[in-house]
Amino acid sequence: QSGKYVPGLAKSWTISPDGLTWTFQLREDVKFHDGTPFDAAAMKATFDRALDPATKSPIAGGLLGPVKSVATKDKSTLVLTLNQPFSPLLDNLSDAGRMLPLSPKAMNEADFGRKPISTGPWKVAEWRSGDRIVLARNADYAWPPDFLHKGAAFIDTIVFRIIPESATQVSAFESGEVDQLGVPPAQVQRYLDEKRFDVKKAYRNGVGLFLEFNVTKAPFDDLALRRALNYAVDKDAVVKTALKGFGEAAYGPLPPSIRGYFPGIVQYAPHFDKAKAGEALDQAGWKLEAGVRMKSGQPLTFTLYNAAIDTWKDSAQLVQAQLKDLGIDMKIQTFEFGTLLAKAKQGEQQAHFLGYTYTNPDIVYIWFHSSNIGTGLNVSHYKDAALDKMIEDARLEVDDAKRLKLYENIQKYIVDKALWVPIWTNYIYTAYQPRGKDVKLDSEGRTILFDAYVQ
Repeated sequence: QSGKYVPGLAKSWTISPDGLTWTFQLREDVKFHDGTPFDAAAMKATFDRALDPATKSPIAGGLLGPVKSVATKDKSTLVLTLNQPFSPLLDNLSDAGRMLPLSPKAMNEADFGRKPISTGPWKVAEWRSGDRIVLARNADYAWPPDFLHKGAAFIDTIVFRIIPESATQVSAFESGEVDQLGVPPAQVQRYLDEKRFDVKKAYRNGVGLFLEFNVTKAPFDDLALRRALNYAVDKDAVVKTALKGFGEAAYGPLPPSIRGYFPGIVQYAPHFDKAKAGEALDQAGWKLEAGVRMKSGQPLTFTLYNAAIDTWKDSAQLVQAQLKDLGIDMKIQTFEFGTLLAKAKQGEQQAHFLGYTYTNPDIVYIWFHSSNIGTGLNVSHYKDAALDKMIEDARLEVDDAKRLKLYENIQKYIVDKALWVPIWTNYIYTAYQPRGKDVKLDSEGRTILFDAYVQ
């Protein structure tokens, strides 16, 4: 709420004047779900795992940035040594959803990926693939941050139901079978009008949907064509139809809710203009012949890889129709999200839909730095030494005003290279049954249930 960092599992921390040594004093009264003590050695094992090329994830590895070593000074003192200053580090370490402390004992268990052992107020009790994940209250939990109540959580069991179809989700919620629902855009206005449920709104900290090009594959290895398509998509029409108006058109790689967002990007970036799109296509060599864009005897056609998400599917159909109106044939192939991401990392696709949620502008490192091609999330496969340096400079800069200017330039550069067609950023509406009390949202619109109870 205040935007300030507060103690959690770390009681306090100091940063050396050169920004290269970060020392954390950890709580000494914390235990993992399996009874293993939480201490500096356990946190070192977690960070080492996140840094190890054999085990790191694209997100966790990026969060630690230039951390070169992790050491324990004593049982409760953890020391991170960096190759260079890294301004986003404290923000990244505060993102518990992406950097959970892990029990060293559990890391060696065969089912670790299915039953992670951490320190939180609930622990994994059951995981039925395609059906549900069940969390059970951790009765021993006694180390919440100061802005939450003391002691263990009030709710005994949390069940995450896997219900792919939005209509079935809505039915389950309205029948009382489910207590919380991410409200589909088609239902938002009705829920707001009826006032039957507690509906909370949050601004998505991310770009909810963008069309990303694989710049190593034809036809999108051509910058002129990528730029032309940035004039070709009527984003406002997509927001109006796919999101029922509950969102905004996006124009760059960062949303307005992230510090570092450059407001001038709205004026700087291309807007929908069918005439300009046609002219740009002509200049790129794609001439209109009998309603079809042709170049060297070949039609302009490509396949968009998409995920089976209702708003994405609706958006894809709208973009498909808009491009067809310009003589472009966009085919759509739909995958489960994990499969889509794996194919995008491999560079199999010509173009794809993706979206993200994140808390700070360092997300541009994850999406656009060339070190994240193949194993990370640079799935445009764009390699540019100049952009790499711009991103690295922004990560190093500790002067806030200078850092914001660097991110402004990065956003302009990415728009100039037309790596994406940003489409929309959406509002997150979450509905709760009236019996749920004292439910809160964090800064990313995620539900905090620790203080919640059922009446």
